[in-house]
Amino acid sequence: MLYGFNETGFNPHRFVFNVLEEPITMVKHKALYAVHFGSERIIFHEDVDAFIKELVRVFPDEEKGLHAFYQDMGDLYQKVIAQTPCFIPPDVVPKEQNFAQFKQHPFSYIKFLSYLNKNVKSLLRKYFKGEKILEFFDKMTSTYCYATVEEAPAVLGSVMFVDNHYGGSYYPGGSTLHLVGKLEKVIETNKGDCYYNQKVTRILVKEGAAYGVTTHTGETYFSNHIVYGGNIWSLYDTLLKDEVSPKTLKWAQSLAPTYPSVVFFAQVEKSVIPKDTLPIEMFITEKSHIAESELTMYLLSLDDETLCPPDAHVLVAIGPSFRKWPHSDESAYHSPSYEVQKEEEIERILQIFEKRFPGFSKHLCHLELATPSSLERYILKHEGAVAGPKQMLGQHMLRRQHTLTSIKGLVCCGEGTVMGTGTPAVTVSGIGAAHVILEQLGLQPYSSKDCKANYVTIVPPPFKQEQLHMSTVKEEDDLAHLALKCQFCEQPSCEQGCPIHMPISGILRRMAVGNFVGAYRQLPEGHFPCLSCSKCECMSSCITSTQEYPVPIHALLKGLNE
Repeated sequence: MLYGFNETGFNPHRFVFNVLEEPITMVKHKALYAVHFGSERIIFHEDVDAFIKELVRVFPDEEKGLHAFYQDMGDLYQKVIAQTPCFIPPDVVPKEQNFAQFKQHPFSYIKFLSYLNKNVKSLLRKYFKGEKILEFFDKMTSTYCYATVEEAPAVLGSVMFVDNHYGGSYYPGGSTLHLVGKLEKVIETNKGDCYYNQKVTRILVKEGAAYGVTTHTGETYFSNHIVYGGNIWSLYDTLLKDEVSPKTLKWAQSLAPTYPSVVFFAQVEKSVIPKDTLPIEMFITEKSHIAESELTMYLLSLDDETLCPPDAHVLVAIGPSFRKWPHSDESAYHSPSYEVQKEEEIERILQIFEKRFPGFSKHLCHLELATPSSLERYILKHEGAVAGPKQMLGQHMLRRQHTLTSIKGLVCCGEGTVMGTGTPAVTVSGIGAAHVILEQLGLQPYSSKDCKANYVTIVPPPFKQEQLHMSTVKEEDDLAHLALKCQFCEQPSCEQGCPIHMPISGILRRMAVGNFVGAYRQLPEGHFPCLSCSKCECMSSCITSTQEYPVPIHALLKGLNE
């Protein structure tokens, strides 16, 4: 669920791709999503007036308050956030820029800042009378920022309830592989390097300045500027363990995390999904507290037909899990009891889907479950807390980790920093980190004035196979489509079968998004090694080798070399 690609207003993602001058195609959802609130199904229309009508249908006694609330929050959002959007976090915004914004709409700015240390509930109480609608907004707050209306600051609520109605929500045509792949392409085309499966174990510091990192494989990388985008607990508990004061360590350890999550992945037969289903739907069962039965479901093949076969849909769902799960480095992670726990969790989630889609289990083609342990292992989420520290009063905004740290040369970004969670917020934190480093180097930071052309193309759904292009050069585009046959295995059998253990999966993944420079740089010594092989062991080892259309590894590598 991606925001910020719209033409006007707060659009940090469009800004990023425009300053990087990297084309990307985004599919715009017709509606933002649907929420199942008890027995009601509420469709979140992009158009605010249409959405208010939908809410009035469910909360008829709150009509006056709903119109006033969305009018006031929309006015505030337009004047403080959208009219002169700032793509760097408040802790690094120059004072003169803040003052310039203040002068434009001083009363709106003062009102916005007055919400800084009040909770969302106090804001809602000014507009609404009943408890039912407060329960609804409590659930929305929990979904948006993983905190309740009593925990979350009102300044956050004043933005998050209206932000997605100004610009809509999007999905990258061809899957999220193409979004992250294009960012990687920009790095590697500009002579940067990307290293994978290298877990950093220590940030090297000397005389108060960072100068490099070491990894679990014993590698050391040196740099005068280091950006950390991981979780705050690991930063201070492990990576900087001997470099921070007891006070800082105590502060980091005191941060309350968001709840741990499970992520459910499945492919299902198309016939089991009703025609009126939206690509994003949220299921809310308990109105008084956060429950394990609350899931957000993403059925994005409804809007992007390239994601799976025409007779199927791919589904991803995420929700809380309050069971005790082993840490990723514990032996219990590989124990039979862990597998049993996973199976029980899968069955629990299937029961939720059975209520919405009768016969769902019988129409499953494939499923996987990522537990909180998986999220900690693969993406280093502390105990599976997908959104880092809660955005709650006492640890919100400027009370979170700042971009600049006490260690020279080390800057931070990500969900644990000032902007908090959510893709636009995290993107802004990343832009802020780049902004700081550019200033430290005596270079001019990027601004919206540097966007000389538009590189973002917005298309309506459904996105079809014939619309998917990775290059304007036909030969390259053909190779990219062939590379998409690769399953990008975690433990690629093709690489194990290759005599020189070439990183085939990484090469094909880059080719699949049109990153031919990056792919070519992965070849050993920059040349085509397969000419020396008497037979193609990698192709016979590939998991698709028994299929009618196996991955043509040899032809792809040969085409890349040519």
